[in-house]
Amino acid sequence: MKRRDVLLGSVATAFAATWSRVAGAVAIVRPAPSPVPPRYFSAGDHMDRMLRDFHRRLIDQGEFDKAFGRAIEILGASNRGETDEIDASGRMLAVHSEALRHPPEPREMPPLPDDQVGVAEAVALLRRVISGEVRIRLARPWREVIHTLGQFEIDGWKLIAFKRSHGVKYLDSAVAPDGRTGTYDSWEAREGNPVHLLADDEQDRLDDIIEGIKA
Repeated sequence: MKRRDVLLGSVATAFAATWSRVAGAVAIVRPAPSPVPPRYFSAGDHMDRMLRDFHRRLIDQGEFDKAFGRAIEILGASNRGETDEIDASGRMLAVHSEALRHPPEPREMPPLPDDQVGVAEAVALLRRVISGEVRIRLARPWREVIHTLGQFEIDGWKLIAFKRSHGVKYLDSAVAPDGRTGTYDSWEAREGNPVHLLADDEQDRLDDIIEGIKA
């Protein structure tokens, strides 16, 4: 196993909320329906969201290390029954919110070498899958890929990704049809891993797509 898997599988984070609407008929205003509250986020959900924001370079490394330590303490107390889930979730949200107040210093990116696949290009490729424009072709069923690397193709691109227990944890490498390559290290030296830079709902959708392929 390689160096960079952190912990926790990705969890579903889609919001569902119905806002009140006002309709009128014969000059009579009908009562608006009560809004449906958004999905509840557990302490583990908030931990996963904080990890995602760290990978997006939204949280300074030192601040993340401190926040991660506090988060582990909260999860431990919850697991031992010393606090209930609602309290643990609120405390975890506070830790995440505080961490986001400390972004890293801006980084100056050098020009992309001609033989490399840039982060934005890899992100755009994954979004074509998410939108349904192109399909993934697996080397073997994704359900057989557990805690290891799996290979697949997208529209002539050859990619390798790491799977922990579900979906895609990160892209390990990509080879474009013209021979250019991108690797975990080359992306980390720039904006970050393409999978990590997808929005939460995009990451979840990508996981669902690759897991649902009947190879």
